[in-house]
Amino acid sequence: MQKQLYITYLSDTSKSIFPLLKMEINEITFQEKKLLNIISFFYNKRKYMPLLKPTLFRLSYEICGGKYFYNIKNIAAAFEALNISTYQANSAFDNKMGILKKEAKDDQFIASMLSREIATKLIMKSVDTLPSSTINKIINCISISNLNIYKAQHYDLNLLSDVNYKKYAASENKFNEDYHNRCFLGSGIFSGQTALAGAIAANANQEQEKALQLFGEIYGTALHKINDLADFYPGEERSDKLYQDNYCDIKNMRLTFPVYKLRTYYMEKYNELRALIEDNCNVDIINSVNKILADTSLIDDVQKNAREAYNDAKQALSCFEMSHSKQMILTLLSILDSNKFYYRAKNGK
Repeated sequence: MQKQLYITYLSDTSKSIFPLLKMEINEITFQEKKLLNIISFFYNKRKYMPLLKPTLFRLSYEICGGKYFYNIKNIAAAFEALNISTYQANSAFDNKMGILKKEAKDDQFIASMLSREIATKLIMKSVDTLPSSTINKIINCISISNLNIYKAQHYDLNLLSDVNYKKYAASENKFNEDYHNRCFLGSGIFSGQTALAGAIAANANQEQEKALQLFGEIYGTALHKINDLADFYPGEERSDKLYQDNYCDIKNMRLTFPVYKLRTYYMEKYNELRALIEDNCNVDIINSVNKILADTSLIDDVQKNAREAYNDAKQALSCFEMSHSKQMILTLLSILDSNKFYYRAKNGK
């Protein structure tokens, strides 16, 4: 029952956001056809997807007593605009399907800068609804998120890369530290600032703000690690991703936890997997990859980390009494403790 309520809540929140984004896209491009097509590429892919950042903002706002989400839903839309800007920028760095040529990569980097400005414009639409001090604090949440997203991109491109594998092979602790930092900077802080912004909009007290920021940081970091594993799997975890990147991390020699683990402890399986994915992916190849991964400890390792994060994030909300809003935010969190994905992964399905 609670899960169905959450699904409806997530759907309603997501559907309320996209008309705002479409309006801003039309305005910022002056409906110039080519620019409109460029910036719309990723927005259109997100159109019918559940939007977790706006939902996290809304839940954080309401758990702190906020009653008028639909009066400030443009702020929730701002965090989705920033989220999309990261997909647009990242497409310039890796070979994602649909964004392969240099011209397309350059176009999406331009789109990313425009989306970043859309985020600020959306927040400023609440100047007549919220105090200017509150608006400034929320804009700062956007700035902190953006700053750390690109610190994480530095980790991704320049530290956690193939050229540094020997260094990390000699020190697994150093790899774990840098990998965690990359996930924390890129997703943990972003989710933490999204939750903090919701609390700020609700005029929460300092204890509530700190609790929700910590909750978001733990949740976002763990979700990033799960998504790195989900890159290797078909089905809803893969089809719900923004683009089908066909094992992009391993093809681009990015040292995510799954790639590092395979390369360090399962070299024979790693080489077998790399040989498989050189060809265009099809169902047979995907199933073969799944069977290779199911014969390692990789899935159990990610699941253990996610469950620890689940417990820590749940504890972070201990200052809030049980309520409908708290039940909903715990349902959002439950993805970290879900057995569905891990079961399918372990069974090669």
